[in-house]
Amino acid sequence: MIPDMRIRAAFALLPAALLLAACGSSDTADQPADTTSAATTETDAATGLNSRGAVEVELGETATVVQNGTTVLEISDTSLSPDGCDANTTQPGEITKQGFSATVQVGPSTITQWLWASDFYYVDADGKITKNIDTSDAEPCSGPGSNAFIDLPPNSGADGRVTLDIPNDAEVIGYHTTQGGQDIRVEWALPENVIPSLTEAPAAEQAPAAEPAAPQSPPATAPPVGFTGAPNGDPQPLVGKTIDYCMDGDMYQPGTTQFTDGTTGWTQECAGQ
Repeated sequence: MIPDMRIRAAFALLPAALLLAACGSSDTADQPADTTSAATTETDAATGLNSRGAVEVELGETATVVQNGTTVLEISDTSLSPDGCDANTTQPGEITKQGFSATVQVGPSTITQWLWASDFYYVDADGKITKNIDTSDAEPCSGPGSNAFIDLPPNSGADGRVTLDIPNDAEVIGYHTTQGGQDIRVEWALPENVIPSLTEAPAAEQAPAAEPAAPQSPPATAPPVGFTGAPNGDPQPLVGKTIDYCMDGDMYQPGTTQFTDGTTGWTQECAGQ
């Protein structure tokens, strides 16, 4: 009788023990997953896109857009240059006009114009967006390549240049197009201080100042040739004498000369007049 009672008591305690064991194991099994958000431009490992849904690369690196396993767009050899670009006329101290050069390779789809200037935008350090259509003064940079990305056939490529009016505080250049039913977004992270470095024109080399020319003495005047006294021998240079005027008239012998020192004489200069 006593053993039967012990067995019954043990079975009665078994559910309680199992319940306690289940409660003890739930402390770790039910912990929520870490949902810390990524940084603004950190790429999602699953999609390859950043938080704005863009393929993000550094300026100069190749950006490849793949959709449904097909490469629809590849942009490479990107660079910025102010060559051929005038100053932005709306906000010249805050916006810099640049030529954005790139090589574009398109996939099987085509649109009217790839890298259309109106499809570009900029992102500052606070994540604020400014569209190129709001910064542009509609004055394109000069030079070839501005129409290279228009009406490209499928599976083709081209080198070209787009005029961008970039805010000086921009840290990212973005491109987003929905033409032809596409939804493509690419962003290029700019190197630090790249815009100020591009806008600062090198100081013109100044030629050394020309040394002032030494004062030149007036050309020496040859002394008159003649006599100051009675003619005797050949006429001689009359050093120290300067002709004041020739004494003409019937009462004077031809060649008679008045010198500036008040004396008179005869000179070949006056005789030859």
